[in-house]
Amino acid sequence: MALMHINFYSKVLGKHHYFNIILPEADSHYDTGSQNKLLPTLMILHGLSSDYNSYLRFTSIERYANDYGIAIILPDGDNSFYTNMKYGHSYEDHILEVWNYAHSIFPLSLDRLDNFLAGHSMGGFGAIKTTFEHPELFSKACFMSATTNPEKLLNYKWQDFQMANIIGEVSTTRDTELDITTIIENGILSNNLPELYIMCGQEDELHSDNLEFADTLHSKGVKLKFEDGPGKHDYAYWDQGIKKAIEWMSK
Repeated sequence: MALMHINFYSKVLGKHHYFNIILPEADSHYDTGSQNKLLPTLMILHGLSSDYNSYLRFTSIERYANDYGIAIILPDGDNSFYTNMKYGHSYEDHILEVWNYAHSIFPLSLDRLDNFLAGHSMGGFGAIKTTFEHPELFSKACFMSATTNPEKLLNYKWQDFQMANIIGEVSTTRDTELDITTIIENGILSNNLPELYIMCGQEDELHSDNLEFADTLHSKGVKLKFEDGPGKHDYAYWDQGIKKAIEWMSK
């Protein structure tokens, strides 16, 4: 396996920023006369309070990447909910920038069938938003323990995190970057959604929200795979979840 920490100039953020990439190695990588096989790729979006190193530290993502021959892109979205923030950076645009940059300089397939997206908690919302707004990029997407009801977070307190930085001083998420109803309705209108996999542990405080979200998508005719079972809102659950997601994506 090749594990690379990339520090590059982000034109979107206007500063140097970073992401990790895991590349399964092949014999062709050691021979300049051989043509590299383009790799399938999974981008994973971290949650609130995590960063681009968290999956490397708290899961076996490198081993899963090697077992299934899939490249992994791990961008850093800060605590942005992967939006273009009202008072902050444009992280929605940035993760697309990372996707484009990585696909330009590494042997990654641009074929939609070879590209996947996943995320948990805040990153689960980011994966929903990115999937439904850019369905042409991914053939499969997995949302783990996703934040599917951002309205509940309007007054959420987490150290330096404030929702007002993302959507301003408002009393509802409607017509903001976090308006999940509009996001999914516009995505459905595209008639081009990828295959979807939603999972959430039964001991997770977001379990009921995820059940409701899956039911909402079903009622709108969206086909998806839903899975719950034992599990909390933690990396023990997401470690097993991302392994299941990669197995599903590799089929």
